Amino acid sequence: MPSNISVIVPLSGGAAQALRCFEGIATQPEEPSHEIVVVDDASADLEPLLSRLEGDVVLVRNERRLGFAAAAMRGAERARGELVVFIRDAAVPGPGWLAPLAEALADPSVGFAASTAENPVTAWSFAVRAADLRTVGMPEVPAPLLAGALALSLAGRGLQARAVTDSVVVAPGARTGGARRPAGEAPELTIVIPTLDATSERLRACVAAVQASTEAAHEIVIVDNGCPPQGFAAPVNAGLRAAHTPYVVVMNDDVEPLAGWWPPLRAAIDAGIAVACPLTVDGAMRFDFPAWCFALGREALSEFSHAPGEFFDPGLVLWYQDTDLLHRLRQAGRPPLVVESSRIRHGLSQSVGSEDPELSAWIKVQVAADRERFIAKHPDAALHGHALA
Repeated sequence: MPSNISVIVPLSGGAAQALRCFEGIATQPEEPSHEIVVVDDASADLEPLLSRLEGDVVLVRNERRLGFAAAAMRGAERARGELVVFIRDAAVPGPGWLAPLAEALADPSVGFAASTAENPVTAWSFAVRAADLRTVGMPEVPAPLLAGALALSLAGRGLQARAVTDSVVVAPGARTGGARRPAGEAPELTIVIPTLDATSERLRACVAAVQASTEAAHEIVIVDNGCPPQGFAAPVNAGLRAAHTPYVVVMNDDVEPLAGWWPPLRAAIDAGIAVACPLTVDGAMRFDFPAWCFALGREALSEFSHAPGEFFDPGLVLWYQDTDLLHRLRQAGRPPLVVESSRIRHGLSQSVGSEDPELSAWIKVQVAADRERFIAKHPDAALHGHALA
């Protein structure tokens, strides 16, 4: 049985769940010997926990979110073990979880071993030989499909997949953040997140960060406008029409709010600020109006709506609706305020940086059309790129 094992743990957020995962790993016996490789996939809230682990684990940090498959491969590239064992979504290993996986791969006909009593392709933890992984590579698929895709690739080389019933892993909790509130409590905040794909890892990471970092009672409105893509104004307007809370936040699906992000924004609104925006850290920042995440109260929502039920001007489909809002806020003498004690990370327009050539072409044409409409609406406004001069 191979004794040199690397346990790869890609993490993208959720400190409470990550801690449970590490506690499960810590219960394993010293044999078989193993190292732990943690991949911080641009997480929103893990730094305090990871700083406690440095020196005890191999720590790989991604500057931007890569997703589970690419993060797992980065961990495997740093691994020194003959076997590599992956844990998905910070699931919690049970006592004695590791040894049965290694024993299964001692059989040369087996190339994929999964911690499950059911279908191995849906397992939360799975193991392969490092040499086999280097040969077939890591499939570029969403996290829930990765085990199946990898097992299929190995099957193409004549290697079997085996379900290892003695290797027990507890699925991650449905809600692992500190944001759980009493049942029936009225939310104070609605967070509207428009997205082109409600199943994407980017959106799941955004929602996980919201749940982990928002202590106030809140609801999340996700507007999937990918079939067909409708731009930004229409889904935001639809989400805001669904909101009935005292405060609302509009957030791109590539935003990761950090711990303590909401109270400073609420305080600014209560002090009379019409639109409050967090500070973006570890990336590009606009100080006029970083519209990838902004908050406002019910009064400002009504006062600065383009029309009843239409907060943004729906004629500005993809871009420049935020520039239009900024122009109206400045004319009213109430420009947006960047609240530097509220902090987020932002993927900088990952949501419109599509690799789909048809979608990319539509975006290019629509942005140009939106610019022309904005200029016709505000002929006296001086534009500098996407921003007001």
